[in-house]
Amino acid sequence: MRFKSILVLTISLLAGIAIGYAVQGNGGTKSVRFMQSLYDQTLRIIQKYYVDEEDPALLIEESIKGMLKALDPYSEFLTPEDFESFKSHTSGVYGGVGMQVMQQDGRVVITGVFDGSPAQRAGLLPGDIIVKVDGEDVTSWDLNDVVNKIKGEPGTKVKITVVRPGVDELLTFEVTREIIKVPLVPYYTLVDGDIGYVRLSQFSTGAASQLKDRIEELKSRGAKKFILDLRGNPGGILYEAVQVANIFLDKGNMIVLVRGRAPDSDEYYKAEEEPEVEFEVPVVVLVDYGSASASEIVAGALQDWDRAVLIGDTTYGKGSVQRLIPLEGNYAIKLTTARYYTPSGRSIDRTTTTLKERKEKKDKKEHLVFFTKRLGRKVYSGGGIVPDIVMQYDREPVIVQKLIADGLFWSYASDYKASHDSPPEKIDDAIFQDFVRYVLNSDKAKEDRYIKEELELYSDNIKKFLDIYISEIFDGTKGRYRASLRYDKMFQRAKDFLMSVNSTDEAFEKLESGK
Repeated sequence: MRFKSILVLTISLLAGIAIGYAVQGNGGTKSVRFMQSLYDQTLRIIQKYYVDEEDPALLIEESIKGMLKALDPYSEFLTPEDFESFKSHTSGVYGGVGMQVMQQDGRVVITGVFDGSPAQRAGLLPGDIIVKVDGEDVTSWDLNDVVNKIKGEPGTKVKITVVRPGVDELLTFEVTREIIKVPLVPYYTLVDGDIGYVRLSQFSTGAASQLKDRIEELKSRGAKKFILDLRGNPGGILYEAVQVANIFLDKGNMIVLVRGRAPDSDEYYKAEEEPEVEFEVPVVVLVDYGSASASEIVAGALQDWDRAVLIGDTTYGKGSVQRLIPLEGNYAIKLTTARYYTPSGRSIDRTTTTLKERKEKKDKKEHLVFFTKRLGRKVYSGGGIVPDIVMQYDREPVIVQKLIADGLFWSYASDYKASHDSPPEKIDDAIFQDFVRYVLNSDKAKEDRYIKEELELYSDNIKKFLDIYISEIFDGTKGRYRASLRYDKMFQRAKDFLMSVNSTDEAFEKLESGK
């Protein structure tokens, strides 16, 4: 085992890797040689007797896809078309709707929605399960086929129908495709005079540098405490995660261990420089189910070193490394080759059982106890990072989610701007009643989706989103964030927590006392 200099290892390594392999039978009827013989026999029988004539090359291609899919949710076989699509997606600029999806238990699930993206504006959320695209059932489709169906020419529209946990009916969102350029630090501000708030949207190239610049600016404006918001951040490049963690951790502190299958494959990553934010400065990190991969590396390292207090919901649990391995004919496989471990030794990955164990219905998920490096606090492994202060989002009423999905908040905000020079100081009853009339006169109301009494029952929830959408239509992403934070209970909890402490030690004393 050794400390490795940070080079260019990324979560998705876009480099050619030549690999060899040896297969070993286990004796008996399920040796590799025997199963390969069965495979060849099956293919020949299909070619000879199946009712329709099928292309054997396509059958083999599909079987390879199935083999990779059986390993874990992240390993997959890429056709030449898939490979090109993957490379364009990971370039950071692409045509689409601005969300990240993954196949889980045969379902395509939204795992991240980029800040300021068409998907976010439309109201799609992490956890939504995609069941239709433009009215076509995609529940049996491969992940890449669903992605390619959603992507298209900028300016065109796509309808995405989802199952949302906790909502009985399907929700359909019409989203306008755009060239997606994801802002790495979409919003930062000074709160209550000395609390710096910074939102980091993903860990693409330059994320750590941009975050450091924003922190320096906030410090120059008087920030003495910080909130780092990693909610909804789906991850990115390992190097950037290490650099971001180093902004807060002392030189020499271990940040993450990457452990593969081979005994000598362990790679340690540590803080190589002195931190930008001194140890004495108290820090809160906000996380949720949409925080994955590189976000979990940063959150786990800061929690394990008792450097930051984590507030929010348990993170996604994507604690594994995928390498992209080109094959002949411009095919490729994306293969899980290692897992991440936090400084205390925790695995943050949810997928920890082998194919054999799953077939035998063995559950190897363990919630083992670990201890933080500085204060010896208990922390747990077993899937994701559990915050120090656990909070969950309040689910919006179904009628509010329908208003978002139907685009009525957005269209009303556009109409409002057309007749007003500036946003309102507050959303009063007059604006609310005007919105109710707008909704009841819409085509959607004619489909009996809305009634006045139900709209008035949830007036407070509706006023909140009117504030958010009108603020965005006037001031863009900054306006949206300013308004959203006014209603954000996790953010308010983080702010109140930091207002009551003046140092990192005080923060953890307060946390341990439960006050």
